[in-house]
Amino acid sequence: MTEAERRKSPRFNPQGLKANIMLEPPHDPIHLEGEVLDISYTGIKIKLYTPAAANLDGKIKIRLFLPESGIPFSISGILKHQVNATELGLHYVESPGIKALDGFMFECIKLQKAY
Repeated sequence: MTEAERRKSPRFNPQGLKANIMLEPPHDPIHLEGEVLDISYTGIKIKLYTPAAANLDGKIKIRLFLPESGIPFSISGILKHQVNATELGLHYVESPGIKALDGFMFECIKLQKAY
């Protein structure tokens, strides 16, 4: 038997969506890169190219880049869970305007259906 989905907003699995992750002050600068595994209106799961330290806490800035256009989109979040050293789940703490997020999510949905 499968577990029922508890999320209020659906996840989308965009193909080729790249992410740059930076810890926001007061931390020492840390820059990580990865690919988005899934994204929703409230959070994001990222597969890192290189392992991250286990102590990622505080606010994290996430810059996403659409694969074909390279258009950037920024979101701030906090670590929700770290499955292992290369997979992070982040919850948004400062969402951009709903119109901007809607437009970006629409592009993510198109990426999911394109592959």
